[in-house]
Amino acid sequence: MEYTKRTSCAGCGNTELITLLDLGSVPFVGEFPSRVDLDNQTRWSLQLVFCNKCKLVQTDSLINPKVAFKDYKYLSSVSLSEYFKEVANVLDKKYNVKGKDILEIGCNDGVLLEPLCELGANAVGVDPSESVEVAKQRGLKVHRGFFSYDSHVTFKNKFDLVLSNNAFAHIIDIHDVVKGVNHVLKPNGEFIFEVHYLKSLIVENQWDNIYHEHIYYYSLTALNNIFKQYDMTIIDYEIIPIHSGSIRVTVSNSKQETPQKVLDKIDLESVTICDLSYLTQYSIDVKQHILDFNKMFYNLDQNVVGYGASGRAGIFCSMTELDVHDIEFIVDESPQRAGRYLSGTKIPIVDFEHLQITNDIMDNIDVIFIFAWNYSKMIIEKTRHLNCKYLVAFPTVQLVDSYEELKGFESI
Repeated sequence: MEYTKRTSCAGCGNTELITLLDLGSVPFVGEFPSRVDLDNQTRWSLQLVFCNKCKLVQTDSLINPKVAFKDYKYLSSVSLSEYFKEVANVLDKKYNVKGKDILEIGCNDGVLLEPLCELGANAVGVDPSESVEVAKQRGLKVHRGFFSYDSHVTFKNKFDLVLSNNAFAHIIDIHDVVKGVNHVLKPNGEFIFEVHYLKSLIVENQWDNIYHEHIYYYSLTALNNIFKQYDMTIIDYEIIPIHSGSIRVTVSNSKQETPQKVLDKIDLESVTICDLSYLTQYSIDVKQHILDFNKMFYNLDQNVVGYGASGRAGIFCSMTELDVHDIEFIVDESPQRAGRYLSGTKIPIVDFEHLQITNDIMDNIDVIFIFAWNYSKMIIEKTRHLNCKYLVAFPTVQLVDSYEELKGFESI
């Protein structure tokens, strides 16, 4: 079965889940259809729900991961190479990775494995998507498949560190993965992962980051409630700006006293992002944000193209009903997406050269709508010579001439 509805909380099994936001029927934004598939795109219902018992925020709709990752067209190295070099250096400074056995779950095209290996680590990765073929071409040790408790069959040895970057929130069976991580770690090993932080989603109104592929939206509280079931301890965390607001969490596979820093954060969350009365405002804020955008966009009366054919773009167009009559095309720097179409729409995806040629020949690009708004600085610097305006919808709707005019967020 491709699609199932959640009947209980993935963290604790509670069956009384509370709806925070109903997104209606939306496409699976990880798919980028070809021209022949444009009229056969499937939509599924999607709601964001909250467990008031263990405090886990999750989607109510689950797509079979074998379907979800069958045609997954995303290469981390396209936009995140420098970031992951920095991550590798941070890990080396803290752990001295030379000679360390390291496993990365969700390694994609090896963008983090490569600098770790260059630093002398014995690093290996696992990922279900075709992106691992790129990693193999780079000579990296990778396995194509899903990580699970049974992965000890694949990985004969134990690991000093297990890493996961923007992947832990995509895995349906949390408990299977946590048991698997616990099993493959050496004694006193550590699990270090990055996920989008719930506070960023709620406080900064980032509803464009809610889609079927992103199953969980973690608070430190919810994570703590999961790991303590396996005698694992959160020993550190860091709020980081990547993906417009993430949290990097370090978990030890030994049962120990939780640091005061972590306890203080959990206390703060109890009266904010883990409090139901605080969360109930979210749906109202999202609806108002969409109204604000529509009011500005439909009064523009200018030629608009998009930039960044990510999942964010797909969900945004679905919720605002934008299509090719509104956005002529959308630029994306991933070569795997060029020539395809944005999920749920008939908006063609083109490469950067197409944008340049269109502007040179027709000189009719008035506005670039930056769907990948967390990369606004980079995109504006790259397209400044086109002398157009820039539309950004998050955290507030803004139409500007330069990056310096943008307000309210830190761009990556």
